Amino acid sequence: MRERYRDHVRAAVLETAHDMIVERGWDRVRMGEIADTVGVSRALLYKEFKDKPGLGEAVVLREAVRFVDGIEGALECFRSDVSRGLAAAVDYTLEEAERSPLLRAVLIANGDPTSQSATGMLPLLTTSARSLDLATRSLARWVTSNFPDLDVQEVFDAADALVRLTVSHLALPTGSRSDTSHKITEVGRRYLGLPAENLSAART
Repeated sequence: MRERYRDHVRAAVLETAHDMIVERGWDRVRMGEIADTVGVSRALLYKEFKDKPGLGEAVVLREAVRFVDGIEGALECFRSDVSRGLAAAVDYTLEEAERSPLLRAVLIANGDPTSQSATGMLPLLTTSARSLDLATRSLARWVTSNFPDLDVQEVFDAADALVRLTVSHLALPTGSRSDTSHKITEVGRRYLGLPAENLSAART
């Protein structure tokens, strides 16, 4: 019972903090206001997250886990077609970042450390870098599971490049989501020498 209550409180705090960050920016989020909104004591809030940076890290990591889970779900739909899987993963990232202001801010802030970003998440760049690393490793694992003969380091390098190209588009879009997804996928496919069959069917 105690663990369920703790999980409930933690989820409520993270959701409230997420909404406040998106609405007003990280710098204007106050621990006391979050505690009052959720209906818990400040002491309990500090016991759970230690301090404001600890809370911010937990919020970002929650977004990162959700983000990576979504990528893996997109990849799982194309287990027999790596080219379409790559396109689906890129497309999911672009679409999800459009829907999630916090995810977009964190990803873009990681790519441009001179900017506070729309939500002022600069203090959490170390955590956001972990988000990119999680996405890269997830994509690399999926490619190597489909093409085990490929060089592991080359796959990781390609996955890292694809993730960073996708984030660059978020910061400075130059085309439609479908065209961008296709172009980024082509970079990875050609680098790794992957087949192009059925690739056009992945474009939306």
